[in-house]
Amino acid sequence: MLNKIPSKPLRPLPIHSSIIARHRQLGAVAIEFALAFPLFFTLFYAIVNYSLVMTFEQSMTNASLNGARAAIAVDRTSFSKDGDYQAKVAELTRNAVAQSLSWVPEPQKTQILGNNNGNVDVSINGANVTVKLTYAYSQAPLLPVLSFPVIGDVPSIPDNLVVTSDAML
Repeated sequence: MLNKIPSKPLRPLPIHSSIIARHRQLGAVAIEFALAFPLFFTLFYAIVNYSLVMTFEQSMTNASLNGARAAIAVDRTSFSKDGDYQAKVAELTRNAVAQSLSWVPEPQKTQILGNNNGNVDVSINGANVTVKLTYAYSQAPLLPVLSFPVIGDVPSIPDNLVVTSDAML
């Protein structure tokens, strides 16, 4: 025969004490959320914004490289005048840059390409060609710049993003 150990029945806490304890904690949760949310939101916004800017800058770098490659493809000997050669190089470079930036939203693409030459600078110096793209970030940011107290502006990006590629002709 097994010895039974007498046990005391469990008594539940009075209902009113658990309700009071729960109500006291509701204010603490709200205060903790109010203190933590701005920090986490700022961090999340900065990560998203900086990643977009880095992606956009890499795309600009790729576009300038493709523009320099397009400039190399033009045969200098088939032109009698240097002006005609430079105009053809500038045209092909600009087309290559525009094609590389086809995924970019229209306001940002227009900011780089403009109406005529925009911010696509092609310079030929002897046997070298330089393709320079400039994007005025302060005039057309990818996402709005937010100002937070203590932290400052998020994202803190320079006014102009400039990318340069060089190639030998």
